[in-house]
Amino acid sequence: MNYFRLRIYIALRVSLHRLEMAVKTRPRWSDWALAAGLLAGYSILILPLGFWHHWLTLGVALPWPQGVGLAARVLVIPALTEEGFWRVLMLPHKTEILTPRKRWLVGVPMLGLFVLMHGISSLTLYPQGFPTFISPMFLLSATLLGLICTLAYWASGSGWVPVAMHWLVVFVWLMFLGGYSQLGLGG
Repeated sequence: MNYFRLRIYIALRVSLHRLEMAVKTRPRWSDWALAAGLLAGYSILILPLGFWHHWLTLGVALPWPQGVGLAARVLVIPALTEEGFWRVLMLPHKTEILTPRKRWLVGVPMLGLFVLMHGISSLTLYPQGFPTFISPMFLLSATLLGLICTLAYWASGSGWVPVAMHWLVVFVWLMFLGGYSQLGLGG
């Protein structure tokens, strides 16, 4: 086996290990408590700033049956897909022996790429995200969401915790805080 094939084989094995561990690891009550605390801190910062900058607005975007459909779609994209990639596959799992410094040496660039990806997607694959996905408030919100999801993932070792956090934040933003109309999805 040549060096290139060996590197691919190792990368695939690491990715499969991370995915398996993230799916199989059941969150403990303390993991959910940490997630709730991180989400509370996130909300305490983002909600006042968002309302002050008129980025957030109160209202209900959709009637109940369509809201359930929106919740299901948001669970798949972005929650499962983004967390599955940016946290589970790209970050070391808690079973991987790394110093905190090395963990952050991987985590910080991945966080930056996670945020950058939103801006790039609004210019390419998801044009309805433009200009929202490049607004300072959205970028701050995405950065903090990525950070708290990273912290929760590293603490719990479960991919389910950041998926739930990401889902909740995006669903509430779209359904109740003006995100649906910001993305031009509302009539």
